[in-house]
Amino acid sequence: MAQKLYQRMALALALAVSGAGWPVNAAGPDFADWHLPVPAGEWAISRGPCGSAAVFDHDCQYYENQCAVDLVPVAGSMENVPVLAPQAGRVLFAGVRSETGLMLMLLHGDGRVSGYMHLSRLVVSLDEAVGQGQVVGYAGKSGTTRPHLHFFVQPNAVERSCQMIVGLDVLDYRNGRAVSRNLAWAQLTLAEPPSALPDWLPALDGAAEPALQTPERLLLSPGTAASVPVLARGRYTAQDTLRFGATTLTPARRTPGYALFKVPVIAPVRAGEYEAQLEITTAARTLRQALRYTVRPAATAQAGGPVLLESVALVRPGGWTSHAASPELCWRVPLGRDRQDLRLRYRVIVSGPAQADSGWVAATCWRPPALPPGTYFWKVFLRDPAEAMNRPNQRPFAFIVR
Repeated sequence: MAQKLYQRMALALALAVSGAGWPVNAAGPDFADWHLPVPAGEWAISRGPCGSAAVFDHDCQYYENQCAVDLVPVAGSMENVPVLAPQAGRVLFAGVRSETGLMLMLLHGDGRVSGYMHLSRLVVSLDEAVGQGQVVGYAGKSGTTRPHLHFFVQPNAVERSCQMIVGLDVLDYRNGRAVSRNLAWAQLTLAEPPSALPDWLPALDGAAEPALQTPERLLLSPGTAASVPVLARGRYTAQDTLRFGATTLTPARRTPGYALFKVPVIAPVRAGEYEAQLEITTAARTLRQALRYTVRPAATAQAGGPVLLESVALVRPGGWTSHAASPELCWRVPLGRDRQDLRLRYRVIVSGPAQADSGWVAATCWRPPALPPGTYFWKVFLRDPAEAMNRPNQRPFAFIVR
């Protein structure tokens, strides 16, 4: 108990947190060009970082939890909510871990890594480049008992540490509220959406335009089906209908300011660009909007394969050795006889005063380019022909360049 209390106090002091808890926009790492990984609008914080003023905070014992934020809707379920890239990057890890469920990690241009746990579906692949606001997956409850998005940021891909998520959009830990300034519903391209998306999503950001709101585009596999929520602003009765081709739809939900319709979309079997017209007519006005979707030859949704259990043994240099120049880094993977012929690939990432990345290589040694003096941490990622990877949280080694 005393150790945990000390950790909380040390973490709070390091982040200049006041005695009353975290302010809404506390000083911290620069997140000025990042956004929260959920569509624009107001969200609830169900669990804040260690030492925050949130009603519930994460434990201080493990770096993937210490600085994490759990996001849920203010009202409704987090199941199948689109997860958006907070910043441009590239997929570093995608897989299923027992304690995290389906998990995704993105490596960003400045070397930072963002992580997302408990997903229900991935729609990006290992090494794929993603843009800010791109839908990378859908939230769920894999590896846990309640749907939520566990979001955390590491300073790099190597060290077992995290960065406090402060100054990113609006995070009010005291009141358990967050405001995302990422892309809004009407700006989203929904790749391989689940069959049932939350119907409240179009009303999330409160935008008045367009009056009939659809996603920017759907990306579908041939023959797949999705129920897409569409919002019509204005006052509607239960008898007002939305026409979608030959289908007539009544409101699934009504408020004094808008009506929500669930539009069933079935992708044709032929790949191509498609457009379907939506139309709603009342005594006061007629609203029309095109629902656009692209049918692609093959599905890109990823189930997230099992994580490799083989451990990469870092062989040399030994920990904390000193070198006049960049040392050659070597490793090995102890495999059983039935795994000896497995064609493995390796990726070495080095972090310190400078960054270095080997990319995927077949050899078991690699020498980084010339590194300036300082302390460096390194570890090796393992990948098999089925695109499965080892756990991304193994411990690194350290060396010093004089």
